[in-house]
Amino acid sequence: MALTGSAMAEVQLAQTPPLGWNSFDSYSCSLYEERALMEAHAFIEKFAPHGYEYYVIDNGWFSNPESVRKDGLLLPVNTHADPKDVEVNEYGIVQPSSLYFPNGFKELVDKLHANNLKFGVHLMRGIPRVAVERDLPIKGTNYTAKDIYTTVDDCTWCKYMHGVDMTKPGAQEFYNSVVNEFASWGVDFIKVDHVTHKPAEIEAYAKAIEQCGRPMILSLSAGGTSNVKYLDSYRMTNMVRTTPDIWDKQVSLEHSFGSMRKWQGLEQPGFWPDLDMIPFGELCILNRRDVKKKKPGKSEAQFAGHLHHWSYFTEPQKETFITQRAIAASPIMMGGSMLNLDEHSTKLLTHPEMLGCVNNGIHGKLYFEEDSIEAWHAPANNCDEYGFVAFQKGIEGWIGIFNRSDEKRTVELSGKLASVIKSGKYMLHDVWGEQTFEPWSKSAATKFEIEPNGAVFLKYKKTRRA
Repeated sequence: MALTGSAMAEVQLAQTPPLGWNSFDSYSCSLYEERALMEAHAFIEKFAPHGYEYYVIDNGWFSNPESVRKDGLLLPVNTHADPKDVEVNEYGIVQPSSLYFPNGFKELVDKLHANNLKFGVHLMRGIPRVAVERDLPIKGTNYTAKDIYTTVDDCTWCKYMHGVDMTKPGAQEFYNSVVNEFASWGVDFIKVDHVTHKPAEIEAYAKAIEQCGRPMILSLSAGGTSNVKYLDSYRMTNMVRTTPDIWDKQVSLEHSFGSMRKWQGLEQPGFWPDLDMIPFGELCILNRRDVKKKKPGKSEAQFAGHLHHWSYFTEPQKETFITQRAIAASPIMMGGSMLNLDEHSTKLLTHPEMLGCVNNGIHGKLYFEEDSIEAWHAPANNCDEYGFVAFQKGIEGWIGIFNRSDEKRTVELSGKLASVIKSGKYMLHDVWGEQTFEPWSKSAATKFEIEPNGAVFLKYKKTRRA
């Protein structure tokens, strides 16, 4: 049911960081109906009970690329379809692919909504090139695609779209028509790519959602171009990716640390800096080395250079990865397949203390940095008490201590490393180590061993006892 403008204004989305699944890390641009329904079932069974809500199909759902059937899978020959194979309606609005989703999205959307879950899609910024070539009309106007398109700063890595010149009449109406179409399908979440450097188009998508009559999360991607100078535009949305593409490599942990430093303190209810998806479990399922025959080796360009594999992260790296996101109050969007996720990854992604830290909604601050050890602190949200987040007033919160070296380290929770904890008696819980110290005080000088590139994730809470 569509909501009126006043009712839409009362809906407050993403008051805590969104939790969900995105298909890119496991299926890239080629998720198709059979696998989508299988993953939805796993999402409902394994993740929804822990508060995960958004099920998002990434890029390519509107394309019809050359594909082959092999080993029971529908495998793409190229990562991105030819722009001419993008499927649109008579108004140039992308439609579910007749190859990947021959029955549309209805069964999938109904399945999710019946379980009180939300459905989302990825969208490249702009207007389809095929709409411009055919000069299709813009719904509800006297303008056509050729009246509003621009080739300035066209995306070089995915050529489905041209940009939209927001100074042209009909430009906002085109974005309105796209979002209204999505609303009619029951879409609850739109992830727009190649847009974080385009404030005029960011605002156009936000305005389109505002007028559509359906509450929708707006998520911005292509984090390599994110810039805090566009913060006012970003805050018209709910999520902005702040990192380059994140994969299961040590360099991705380094990118995340860099992003945390830059974006700490810029979060607020309804808007969350996003450290990108979680590449745990089975990844790049449809990228098989022997699919391509036309040009040897070209298949390895798919999935950002990744072939089908299981996450390369060690367990300590995974613990660092998820602790970063908890301490940073980042949206948690699982990227690997949920069908056969390993036990350790499942534990990290569904741990109530990790989710509690995320839902706390406070991006931690870096407070200790010495000899490849750094520590971040996120107090339990005390904004109601003080009118702001008082980092030095907390008697409850979370600490992430990270070993950024390739050697095992022993750290002692005392002195500067314990400076964010006030005096008194506490419950101290080592989340990943599964041990609790109670009563605990700073004089205990508790020691922790941290594996190379690993982390200790601690919850502290003052007890009533003196």
